Amino acid sequence: MRSTDQTTNNAQFADPRPDHLRALVLDYLCHSCYTKTARAFARDSAVRHLDADGDEIMSSNKELQGGAMELTDDELEKIQLRNHIRTQILSGRVDEALALLNEHFLSVLSETEESDSEIIAASSTSSERDDYIRFSTVEPVHLSLNLRILGFIEACRTVPLEYNPLGSTSAKPVSYPPTRSSYPGDLEADETRLLDLLSRARKLEDAVRRLSKPSDKASYTKELANVSGLLAYKVPEASPMSKYLHQERRDRVADQINIAILHRNNLPAVSHLELGVKYTTALWAQLHDLRFKPPPISARPSGIKLPPFKDQNVTTSDADSPAESLPAFDLRQFLDVKT
Repeated sequence: MRSTDQTTNNAQFADPRPDHLRALVLDYLCHSCYTKTARAFARDSAVRHLDADGDEIMSSNKELQGGAMELTDDELEKIQLRNHIRTQILSGRVDEALALLNEHFLSVLSETEESDSEIIAASSTSSERDDYIRFSTVEPVHLSLNLRILGFIEACRTVPLEYNPLGSTSAKPVSYPPTRSSYPGDLEADETRLLDLLSRARKLEDAVRRLSKPSDKASYTKELANVSGLLAYKVPEASPMSKYLHQERRDRVADQINIAILHRNNLPAVSHLELGVKYTTALWAQLHDLRFKPPPISARPSGIKLPPFKDQNVTTSDADSPAESLPAFDLRQFLDVKT
């Protein structure tokens, strides 16, 4: 997958060509890790140029290609690795994910703090999750701690939490832990497990103490104190601390790592398609709030249409002035009209 300077830009949409749409679709497939579909689409949708004899020639003119991305085996392998790491985290296999990151994406977790990166706390309206640290960050030291704290939580787990990848045809969901070495009455195994958990907790405390920023140290000290409460229960899934064992935490850490991998490879955090949808939604919402009145049909450029109106008994083909103000953009309704 190419970096942003080789993908379709907004100016090109003034004169759209098939390669622009192809680049948009390929970008979405690669970003979403649909490698098999991306490979097939790239092969079957490639623009072929013919010479005077009708033989295919390879054009090196980027202008003719409209900035479309071409996929290499190395790029597809990186996409597959990124997807595999994400799946490992989502299924609770943190140690396996750490090993893959250290082998293939070392810069994501290298133990250095970057001065140009900041931790941004995500807002939440749920009081139940006020003590749950939610950070958007690409700093290696923060990502490493977030993963290791998740690994501690997974080690405390006594009831497997199944994860079924979206679109998976596997009849058996991935679960962690897959087996339990400790059984009721097995005091030796219970003691070994508890010692392992205490060792993990001490190592995490040492890592937090080494943080250079006081704000980071305070936040992670509080977080570690919270999750350490799991040690007080033999079956934490049936305790007041069970909220730390939900799939949501895996999801958030997996998203952090996925974005960090993209960042370290000079790729955008979201696909151009998703960015376009967010931009359109925000822009139309602002125009709606400002009660901006759309220009009459006769004053619009040829071929320009308004999105479908929401909760109004008018359509974009009605009178010159279909509404007093532009409606809020509704993606679902827009897609329904398009299909």
